[in-house]
Amino acid sequence: MAREFDHEVNSRPRDRQTLRFGVFDLDLENQELRRRGLRVKLQQKPFQILRLLISQAGKFVTRAQLAGYLWPNLHVNFDRSLNTAMNSLRRALGDSPENPRFIETRTGLGYRFIAPVATAADDSVDQTLRESEQAYTGNLDAYHDYLKGRFFQDKMTEEDLGKSVAYFEAALAADRGCAPAYAGLADTYSMLAFFGVLSAKDAHARAMEFGAAALRIDPQLAEAHAALAGIRKLDDWDCAGAESAYQKAIQLKPDYAQGRRMYAVLLSSLGRHEEALREIQQARKLDPLSLVINADVAWVQYMARDFQGAVEQAWRTLAMEPKFAPAQHALGLAYQQLGMLEEAIVEFRNARICSLDQPAMIASLGYAYALAGDRSQAHELLRQLEHRSRDRHLSPYWIALIHAGEGDTGRVLQSIKRAFDDRDVLLPWFEVEPRFDSARNDARPPEMARFNRTGAYAAV
Repeated sequence: MAREFDHEVNSRPRDRQTLRFGVFDLDLENQELRRRGLRVKLQQKPFQILRLLISQAGKFVTRAQLAGYLWPNLHVNFDRSLNTAMNSLRRALGDSPENPRFIETRTGLGYRFIAPVATAADDSVDQTLRESEQAYTGNLDAYHDYLKGRFFQDKMTEEDLGKSVAYFEAALAADRGCAPAYAGLADTYSMLAFFGVLSAKDAHARAMEFGAAALRIDPQLAEAHAALAGIRKLDDWDCAGAESAYQKAIQLKPDYAQGRRMYAVLLSSLGRHEEALREIQQARKLDPLSLVINADVAWVQYMARDFQGAVEQAWRTLAMEPKFAPAQHALGLAYQQLGMLEEAIVEFRNARICSLDQPAMIASLGYAYALAGDRSQAHELLRQLEHRSRDRHLSPYWIALIHAGEGDTGRVLQSIKRAFDDRDVLLPWFEVEPRFDSARNDARPPEMARFNRTGAYAAV
């Protein structure tokens, strides 16, 4: 039996030496497992188990067959060693026997690989990396740190944004002329404002500094123009200028998936939903394994009020990474609009945990509790956000959201007015967010009359 497995595992043609499942690539030739391009440490026996199970994908493999494959011609009890190797493999994949995404367990009997497996030709992750290295003529160590910065940036938590800053700064320490690292820092500081870690004013100054540096070094760098667009969109409220900068970035680099994603988000905030859907779908086509792009497909669908589509897309994203908070959040939002409040609350709780208590997740959970009539839970979450605002910046937008769930339009508009006065980065979403539908129909403060649906805001 072991020989049969050896033949089947090793008989794949060369152009099928890399196999892809979820966010993982299994490089059979180099004996490596990679997650989104980064190597995952995996010892020999767990790797061999994964290799065998994938070669038999969809088929049941008994423990006896596994033992015979791993320890051929030895006739002793390997149960404990097999359990250790299997547990190590599950940890590497982030899988669990109770809720498997990749390996289904039949207790005491064997295993079955259940995830879809695709073949990756020679132009897979490594080839893409080699091509990008050839395009970048500077210090490759700096460039690799830059790529790590982007990796942590896309994980979309406050903690990981801090890691992304550290990697971008490491890239600049190795090469002060690494323009992509400056662009990465500009994007991260804009995101820190969006996440409520920094005020728009504080984030704006740093983002402008780094974005300008990137453009000085390389005026033709698409990422630098996209960073400039992000600054104009989030911090200057100049959506026309942001659109022009995104279009410039895409013109310079038509296959720039993240640039198209960010442009789609801008279009969504402007209520241009058909255009937004086209751009985000093109971004996903260019980078189908990007978690943040896949989650933003669901977000754009939600804003376009395609709630069923958002549910289906959020689940597709969670099949790739079940603990990705933006996808959990988008799923909760769509469930809520479909009247599935209990399911929405579960997803918002999950998103709060997996995001490490991001204010957006707390506010969404508070809104859902208020909508469900649980005022005590909603007030407790409101109290937590208000308490947090004493020690650090917190967007009034999140306070307004819980008041919207309670139907208190007066307090919604008071908080939105504070967001307007602070030039808050989240305010453009007020015009399209379904949860603010009722509040938008009421009279606004005089200053808010200057707000205009094209995305431009007049100075007060």
